[in-house]
Amino acid sequence: MPTPTTEEPVPPVPSFDQLPHATQLHQLEELTRATLTEHYGIDGTAARMDVQQYEDNAVWRVTRPGGDSYIARLSVRDGRPAHQQRSEMRWLESLAASRTVAVPEPVTTATGHYVVPIEVLGHDEPSTLALLHWVPGTAEPPYREPGMAEQMGSATAHLHQNAATVALTEFDRPLWDAETILFKGHALTDPAARHQLGAEGTAVLRKVADLISPALHEGSPEDLGRIHGDLHRENMIQLPGSGIGLIDFDDCGTGHFLLDIATVLSSIHRIARKEPGAYEDFARAFLAGYTQVRPLPQDTSRLLEPYLLLRDAFVLNFVTTAAPVNADVASWGPGRIVGIVANMVAYLDGSPYPGALTSEQS
Repeated sequence: MPTPTTEEPVPPVPSFDQLPHATQLHQLEELTRATLTEHYGIDGTAARMDVQQYEDNAVWRVTRPGGDSYIARLSVRDGRPAHQQRSEMRWLESLAASRTVAVPEPVTTATGHYVVPIEVLGHDEPSTLALLHWVPGTAEPPYREPGMAEQMGSATAHLHQNAATVALTEFDRPLWDAETILFKGHALTDPAARHQLGAEGTAVLRKVADLISPALHEGSPEDLGRIHGDLHRENMIQLPGSGIGLIDFDDCGTGHFLLDIATVLSSIHRIARKEPGAYEDFARAFLAGYTQVRPLPQDTSRLLEPYLLLRDAFVLNFVTTAAPVNADVASWGPGRIVGIVANMVAYLDGSPYPGALTSEQS
């Protein structure tokens, strides 16, 4: 009788999160190329793909032979469900149709869908691909250039004007407020995120949350609506010629317009603070550009500071969850946590929060 053979055990598929960063990105790019070919009629094998970022999303600039360019966004971690991404795409279509601010227009599949589900081997989170038209220009506008701050303020105001005047059916996106960002945010509710924040940082964030929450519940209902949610300087584009475009609406939702304003100002303060007067000059011009389109939210001079703190709590939620699983975020995230916690400690001790303006400055 022949000797029975024993089959070698099949090695388990490694978890996606255990793969090296470069291997993850290569795998995601191959999946994206295949999806472009199958669903969008774009030859994925011939297209040029240039990585823009890989944090919670993997994002590429896709250039097809002939020159047309797109943004491919593959959501792989904490991604929005497909119905929420459809809401994002409908808002982008509304903004594009308004012709008041440049945004990336969605590209639908051959069958008319905004997003395509993707199966990532060894990854237990749902993943989806969305394709949008590329917005030409220069990322991170030179904020010191004459007229640039006003243009950035005007673009932000046009975004909010659309939110205030154009109704969208079934805008199902996250609510960004004190409850969702502070009290229910990852940094205070997720044990792994709290570990990144540390015991002292967690205690500081809790104190800040309790202190600023009443102010975050103030304001006029007219100042609540659709917001970008992550409108830092790198999500603004200096368009060819003139004007500012807005990109990366992945965190868009419903909230107070001051959260977007605070996000812009906070991101500029981080690079302008060392030059006396540079931030204050930018802030005045930015707010002046905003008011050329629509009035500032009620009590902006008083409520800006708590919204600057809310913005940094938003950053903490992202960094504390992404740093353990993403090499890019791990390279800068821990330092950002330390800096934000130090600023919050100083605020609790009576110092103005970075980016806050006096009534005269605003």
